Amino acid sequence: MKYAVMIDVDGDMMYVPDSKVFRNFPEPKLFDNYEDAKAEQANWNTGIIVEYNDNKDYKDSIRDMTDDERLRAMHRSRKNS
Repeated sequence: MKYAVMIDVDGDMMYVPDSKVFRNFPEPKLFDNYEDAKAEQANWNTGIIVEYNDNKDYKDSIRDMTDDERLRAMHRSRKNS
């Protein structure tokens, strides 16, 4: 399992890109452990950490957020308001 950071860009959620340029549908910057993802999240006001599965069959479906992810997103939203 890998981790990625998603950010709110003008009301749309997108992955932090692996490159320095924001393109349409960029490849996400992936992390092998939660601590590295946490360090990247600290760079963004609206960042949330999500599990990322690069399995091609799984890629077309969206997984529900876990309770822990939902709580972290709510906490981050309150912190940013």
